[in-house]
This record gives sequence, C-alpha cells and structure tokens, in this order.
Amino acid sequence: MNYPQNYMKLSAALDEVAAHTSETDVARRLPALREKYTHMGFFLPEASASSQHRFASFNRKLSDHWLKQEAGVLRLDCAILEGKIKTYARDPKTGAQYHVDRRDWKAAAFREESLRGGTIRASAGERIEQYRDWDAVIDEDSFERWLAAEKSRRPIADERKFGALLLEAMRASSDQKNRTKREWRMEASGRFGVSVRAFNRIWKSAIEASGSTWDRPGRPPNHRP
Repeated sequence: MNYPQNYMKLSAALDEVAAHTSETDVARRLPALREKYTHMGFFLPEASASSQHRFASFNRKLSDHWLKQEAGVLRLDCAILEGKIKTYARDPKTGAQYHVDRRDWKAAAFREESLRGGTIRASAGERIEQYRDWDAVIDEDSFERWLAAEKSRRPIADERKFGALLLEAMRASSDQKNRTKREWRMEASGRFGVSVRAFNRIWKSAIEASGSTWDRPGRPPNHRP
C-alpha cells in the first residue's frame, strides 16, 4: 500500500472543513445535529436570529461559528465512513504508518473524539485499539481533492418548502405579518439555504398568490427587536 507523503492530522482537517462550511451546509445538517444532541440528552443550542441587540448579535456570531464546526464534524465523519477519505494511524515515535479501515472507524466508540483531537482513542477489544494514542492522519492531497469536490457541489436550496411555508403564513394572517421581512429572509437563508434573490422572488409570488398586505412597511404588532 502507498502511504501518504504529505499528511495532516484529522483535527487540522476538521478545522479546514469547518472553515469551508457554509450557512447552507449548516442548514442541511441541522436535523441531523438536532437528532444527535437529542440522543445525547440535550437540546441543540441555537441563537435567536430576531433580536438586534448587540449582545444578541454577538451570541449569534458565536453560535454560527460553533454550528459550522459541528456541521464540519458530520461532513468529515461521513466522508471517512463512506470511504471518500483514507485515514492512517501514525506512530508519533517512529513515524510508522498503517491504513485504518473505515469499518474499524465505524466500530470505534471514540471516533468523534479521535477526529476532534487528532489522536486515536479506543476502547478495549476494538480493532483500532492497537493504534491507541497514535496520530490520526489523512493523505493531504486526497483530502484537498475531496474538499474541492465538495465545494463544487453546492446544495440545492429548498425553495419549494420555504415558499409553501411563507404562503401558508400569509394566508393565515393576510392583513398583518407575523414577523418582519428581514426575519423571514434570515429564516429562508439559515433553514432552507435560499439566496436573497430567490427570497425576493418567492416573497413577491407569495404576496400575489395570497393577496396579503405583507409588503406594506412597518413592524408586526408587539414586535420586540
């Protein structure tokens, strides 16, 4: 087997994946992230997008950064388990390298901890235990090719789902919008991956179809910024 000449630790690869994770990528993986945290017994922390208070804005930025990191974990983990990226165990003392089969990763109880830390952790009896405390590395060249391919496959926005949701809301309260247009635009982008241009088109179409007055200026009643 040919072992990588240029390698990087999984933790460094994770940072690069997170840096190239878009809001649309996060929106696509929110259901999986919510399910993951539910299984852990927690709710997924998600900052409110409606408040304009400076502290709320700061919290949103921190939340967005954290969510991109968590979505990056899912992206890289899936790529490893699907065999799109080859991983290796590297002895930090001798430099010896061995290929780690994706099936061994799938059975590893501490796979995510190994990915985040860049050092293999294992439970007794696992095949991957033989590499305990070794560096978890990947072929840098193949990783960059995978990441480039990921960037070229931009996810398709769920314009139809968002349009149906917006139209339903307009029909339910045609004379008074329940949220500001800006809040609906952020919902479209963060949850459905809809661009600003597509949002404006969907907004106009929903107003025409529902006969609502949501295009009039002004905030909803009892709206708190």
